[in-house]
Amino acid sequence: MNKKFKLVTIVAITAFMVITWALIFFSHTVAKNPNYYWQIAMGLSGLVFSIFGIATAAKWNWLKSGVGRGVFFISLGLLAWSIGQLGWSYFLIASPEDESPGSHLLDIIDFAAIPLWFIGIIMLSKATGARYALKKRSGQLFIVFVSLIMIAISYYFLVVEARGGTAYFDQPFWKAFFDLGYSVGDAILATIAIVVFALSWKLLGGRFKVPITVILLGFVLLYFADFVFSFRDGRGEYFNGDITDLLYMLTIAAIGLGVAMLDPSPLRKATKLANVAPAPQITPVLQPQEPTQPQEPQQ
Repeated sequence: MNKKFKLVTIVAITAFMVITWALIFFSHTVAKNPNYYWQIAMGLSGLVFSIFGIATAAKWNWLKSGVGRGVFFISLGLLAWSIGQLGWSYFLIASPEDESPGSHLLDIIDFAAIPLWFIGIIMLSKATGARYALKKRSGQLFIVFVSLIMIAISYYFLVVEARGGTAYFDQPFWKAFFDLGYSVGDAILATIAIVVFALSWKLLGGRFKVPITVILLGFVLLYFADFVFSFRDGRGEYFNGDITDLLYMLTIAAIGLGVAMLDPSPLRKATKLANVAPAPQITPVLQPQEPTQPQEPQQ
């Protein structure tokens, strides 16, 4: 599985999903089979992207290298998210009359992506030289400060505005936890990713800057996607296939694309050019000059 194939496939799948989302969204289709089938396709897309990432980790010698560990755990998080998404899509089709399944198994599988992504970010930051940002007191304080601000903003909009205040916590603990835990976890995740890579930007090698930036964009999009979903769901405005799902699709595309770009092998075109033997250079052969006859001295 070469690098070019993975990149082209991710871009093609993402383009197809965005176009079909636009057709469903602007046709105002709600709670219909196209909405559910599109969500199944999104889960399958994430599954494909996670397989590509695991294949990339294999090229970094799996867990024996820092980059391999980072890529592997990020891909594993994407795999957990995709399984959870497929589970929810199946539940919507199998039991459309129920608002949520009786157990929290799908929530647990889906939520497991957050700690896996956290481990992946830390492993990748250490491998790319960004670990020095974690050792700085200023960097640690900045992470705590920004995380608290983002959590406070999330609490205000998701609890006070969308769910009517603290009375929301009178319901069972696990329901409140899974309703808000994604946004809080993503806030911490996005903050750590931004701060660690921002403070160590100059330390990143040239081959890592673009992939790390794309992965970072993915985690920022993840925070906004979960934030928008929790806000709209709390106000009863969310429907399958709305703008939130587009954000989710762009999130997994960015994470999958960034991980695939970390594939150490060159693109096929570059490999072919590198394998072409250079044309032999023809050096001119100098003809030996005939010795000149000494001239007779004039009388």
